[in-house]
Amino acid sequence: MINELYQLSEAMDKAGVKAQRWHSKYKPIPNIRPNAPCVRISMLGGQVVELSGVLEGLELRKFGDNQGSYPCMNLTPLYRITDELIKKSLKALKPEDIDSAKIEEIESWCQDNCNNWKEKFWKKYKICMDRSTELCKLIPGFTPVQILMEENEFFRNPMKLHREIETAAFKMLRRKEHIDLALQILFYQGDPKKKPEDDCGSLSVALDSPRLIDLKIPAISKKFVSELNNALMDAEKAGELDTASETDAFGLLFVPTEKSTPMPTVKLAGGFDVTLRTMFSGQPCQTRYGRIEDASYPISPEMRGKLHTSLNWLGGSKEHENITWMNIDKGEVLLAYPYRLAEQAISYTRMFGRPRKGNVTFGEEVKQFLIELRNGREAGVDTKADRIQLFILKKIDKARTKVVYTRQTDAYELEKCSEAWTLGCSNLPVFAFGKVKAPFPLDVANVLNCFWKQNGERSTDQYKPISQYHGLELLMNPDFPVTADLHILSEKSRTMGAFLGGLLAKNDLRHSIWERITEMLALIGLMLYRKGIRKENYMEAFPYQYGQLLKVSDELHAMYCRVVRNGDLPPQLVGSSLFQAAAETPLRTMSVLAQRMNPYIAWAKTYHTSGNPPKGSETWRAKWCLQMYEEIAGKLKEVWTADVRFNDEEKAQLFIGYLAALPKREQNRGKDADNSNRVEEVQRV
Repeated sequence: MINELYQLSEAMDKAGVKAQRWHSKYKPIPNIRPNAPCVRISMLGGQVVELSGVLEGLELRKFGDNQGSYPCMNLTPLYRITDELIKKSLKALKPEDIDSAKIEEIESWCQDNCNNWKEKFWKKYKICMDRSTELCKLIPGFTPVQILMEENEFFRNPMKLHREIETAAFKMLRRKEHIDLALQILFYQGDPKKKPEDDCGSLSVALDSPRLIDLKIPAISKKFVSELNNALMDAEKAGELDTASETDAFGLLFVPTEKSTPMPTVKLAGGFDVTLRTMFSGQPCQTRYGRIEDASYPISPEMRGKLHTSLNWLGGSKEHENITWMNIDKGEVLLAYPYRLAEQAISYTRMFGRPRKGNVTFGEEVKQFLIELRNGREAGVDTKADRIQLFILKKIDKARTKVVYTRQTDAYELEKCSEAWTLGCSNLPVFAFGKVKAPFPLDVANVLNCFWKQNGERSTDQYKPISQYHGLELLMNPDFPVTADLHILSEKSRTMGAFLGGLLAKNDLRHSIWERITEMLALIGLMLYRKGIRKENYMEAFPYQYGQLLKVSDELHAMYCRVVRNGDLPPQLVGSSLFQAAAETPLRTMSVLAQRMNPYIAWAKTYHTSGNPPKGSETWRAKWCLQMYEEIAGKLKEVWTADVRFNDEEKAQLFIGYLAALPKREQNRGKDADNSNRVEEVQRV
């Protein structure tokens, strides 16, 4: 990812994009939520004068690391409650229940043996206080931090802060203000089976003071965060030595340090943190070169800052969602940027994933994207202006994020790949339930990971063997192997064929499942296309014609039920009942099909030749179905094969043939008792 971000930093420099750069040790706090609040502690003269909640959406930062930070830090609630009766009382507590008696009861729960600030907490609190000292030494001229430090000196002893917070919290209860917040500050509901030091909860806090408010720069304001960061950046520049003894991997001079310095971390707007990495000491391959960790791929502080700024601009802002980044799955983000930034913002992700709003097709999105991309290019600039870098970050576990896909492309390649994609997805006949449209590449995994029962219900949505970015691999590489994907789709078709055939026989074309099936059919068409199997050829082949024969068998059986049984259709018709068997043993099933269809064929012959049919009868359709049955049977005889089993390609063709509309033909239809005839074009389901 370092190389990709370097290219982005170059593009940003050329375009004059000035993105916010943050000090490497000044990091954002976790998102503020109702169940995870951040508490503002206002201190003055050794007293906590106010406790309040920080507004959601306010982007605060903390100086330090996971061990300790300042002026935002992680404390714990004051008391740990394990008694189940007290837990129930806390859960049932309502604002109208708060009176003097109830407050006395709550005070009785605050016992020394329940104190949550114990030895392990004291050590962490001391580290946080040390961070404040470190911060003051770095920026001695930044008055707001010096003021906070002065107020903080009164609370070097954590138990004094404990008492002051408890007093302020009970004042909130007596005033019936922010009762939920006060209780979250006071109590943590622990697990009695766990050790208290390992089960103490967490409470995010931000230190503040009325003195800062008087200066119009409170600690929980954008102004404070911005000016503190500027002071840290100025101090870092002032501390750099003028002499440099080594060149980094990108040609910048820097002074190497004896101690390995962690690479920057960026909090992506997609929902997880990313830490830039080179190598770490656990990889023994480095030892042969005599360089470990940072030294194996040296990156100067200046370049680290540029890489950090680039990634933060690319994926750290919610404003750039669906422009330079988009979530494709939980813990998985697609990032895209051009080698030459356009003057007007262009969505570089629009053609890969379906938009949340609107019914826009893949082809429409591709066309619009290519127009915007080419219009954004300056006159006289070479084709590098069209080059785009794509890469996908995936959260592997709590500590690691990995680049799982990367691709450099341009407008020409995107156009050719999208044309091939659309052409492959249209490698299908006509269907009565709607036109099949090319799916968005990032929807492919949803189709492959969708498992069905034979009754048309989803079996599970927990098992996802196919990566969400697999469709991107298929789009960008026309030679990507599709054998495994086609096998998955053929197995799904074998499971679903009978159910779908039943829907078609009942003329149920509005069932919600058809939307998913059209995507599945589009992928089957694409897979066959990638294997060189075109619809002009496979529609004349044995598997497809076999599927058509099963379909017309369903038509005859359904017509018999409508006429003879007053519309009482069985759970499965002849064709649908034999679909799975036909996919596995086509020749043996053909004999069974012929035996089962004999009575319906005999009925149809009698029905369509009966004299003076009643008004509204479908004798013409019976004749048409018989002709289709005979015609398809004749084609099957011509393409008959000795193979006793179908492979995946043939199973897919059988499925397509079973669902496809029967050929259009002109048939004579008896209209009324006057025996007048007319020619009508018929297209059946």
